[in-house]
Amino acid sequence: MNGPIRTRWFSSISMKLFVITFFSVICLFLVIGLFGYQRLFTPIRENNDSALQASVDQMEKSLKTFMDNIQTQFIFLSNTDIQQQLNEEDYSVLLQHMHELHSNSIDGFYLLDHGEVVVSEPYSYQFFITPETLSLIALKTSVKGFWWSDPYRTGDRRVITVARQINENRFIALDLNLDSLTDPLIAQEENKHVYLFSESGLYITSNASLTAYEEIQRHYRMISTLAGLIQSGRRGMEIVEAADGEYKVLQSKGNRWGWIVFSIIKENEAYPLLSSLKQQLFIVVLIAVALAAVVSGWVAMYIQKPFSAIIRQLKAGARGDLASRVIIRRSDEFALIASGFNRMMNNIQTLFNDLQKSEERKRHHELKVLHSQVNSHFLNNTLSAIYYLDRSGRGREMGEMIGSLMGLMQYSMDKVSEIVTVEEELKQLDNYVRLMQLRYGDAFDFEVIVPDELTQAPIPKLTLITLVENSIFYGLNQPEPNFIIVTGGIEHDGKVALEVSDRGPGIPEDKLASLLARAVTEETESARKGLNNLGIRSVQDRIMLHFGMVYGLTFRNDEDGGLIVTIRLPLSFPSFLKEAEAGSK
Repeated sequence: MNGPIRTRWFSSISMKLFVITFFSVICLFLVIGLFGYQRLFTPIRENNDSALQASVDQMEKSLKTFMDNIQTQFIFLSNTDIQQQLNEEDYSVLLQHMHELHSNSIDGFYLLDHGEVVVSEPYSYQFFITPETLSLIALKTSVKGFWWSDPYRTGDRRVITVARQINENRFIALDLNLDSLTDPLIAQEENKHVYLFSESGLYITSNASLTAYEEIQRHYRMISTLAGLIQSGRRGMEIVEAADGEYKVLQSKGNRWGWIVFSIIKENEAYPLLSSLKQQLFIVVLIAVALAAVVSGWVAMYIQKPFSAIIRQLKAGARGDLASRVIIRRSDEFALIASGFNRMMNNIQTLFNDLQKSEERKRHHELKVLHSQVNSHFLNNTLSAIYYLDRSGRGREMGEMIGSLMGLMQYSMDKVSEIVTVEEELKQLDNYVRLMQLRYGDAFDFEVIVPDELTQAPIPKLTLITLVENSIFYGLNQPEPNFIIVTGGIEHDGKVALEVSDRGPGIPEDKLASLLARAVTEETESARKGLNNLGIRSVQDRIMLHFGMVYGLTFRNDEDGGLIVTIRLPLSFPSFLKEAEAGSK
């Protein structure tokens, strides 16, 4: 695998569980709410329709009562006994009393005899009646004995003329004020309106409020719409479209005059209880969404938390953190998974520790064997040089050479301590360099510039000797003497940095990375005739083994020629190293 698996949030099991739970809870609430709404919708609608029908019936009854009252007045006024017993003056007084009782609804009474008004109440009313109206009353009333006109306008008022025949020449008539016609009807709610039309479809009156311009516009549009319903011949409950919405219209034609009564109400106001139920259903949906979010979030988190803990520790284990453990204080299946993972990591940790200890013992053994060996070529050449010095009478130099050799052999073969101070390493490096200079003469120059504060820093034995040895051998075939220098300093992060630089041929850039390779070619191995068999890779391994992965060797070619090797070391002995050295002693 190229890397750890990263689960997208929208494809994670917790998100899927959240979505499923969320919509399940919402659907459950919606089903319950819609079921309850549907169960209540039909009876509430029927009840409201019954109430609307009862309202129309009551209006019809009130209208019938009003019409019966008018009819009763006509019968009384047209009674022949009254006509014979009362003269015109007394009849005028009678009409005066009746007008006072019905002044809100009746504009005036008048008695016709041979086509002329003989009595009127109020008195001046007779002067406003046109001859055409008198002729029409006599003509129409003579046919059926009782007649009412279509609505017409007189000045700023809409009126209807109602007349009854007394005898062949006499008629009693009254003008009914249409603006007050709805007063005796039942009181209507603000959202309900009553419209009266004649049988021919002429508008009579309405109790609609006409105080605002918008109400007036709506009123005239409604008159046109209701007139269209009359012409279409439709009856019963209707839904009509208007500019401001849909209206529910109930019409009735149950009065003796054949007038059509319309009761209208806005569709969204016809069923206030249903509107309230819709609002409550909307609130239930909002509560369902909120509750679904809370429940779904809790369920998702209940599953997500252990999943996240397990996945986090799995990723940590995949990165090599063998100390990763899953801690879940639960007693369900997640606890079993966590327990199994922890047991697995414990087993892996145990196996790794055993393997690490085994590898460390193996590496320590290999390194001790390596740095305790002395190359036979080196010993042979050194002894030959000593023999040559003896034959040449250079006994003092021979003794110096033997002393340096003895010190190096003792230093190389010492099995007590693998880590020494920089000071001790530099001292033995000096012995080694003198041997090489006695052996190779002026083939190289050597200098050490290391500050005193670095002399007590720890370093694996033979580290500097191995690196200087490589610099000597790689520069032997150069026409000019090789100059090797050992310097030191402290970097910004507190590490000790020792540098071994030379003026040799350097190393091609493409081969710098292979300097730490484990494999050593036969050509390179045969060319080395140094003090020990330790290679650069072994030096690197020993530094990292003792001090950690942040320490070791780096290489770079010098711009002026040659190679620069940097050794990074700790400034002081680590505590665990001191304890290990003390235990070995």
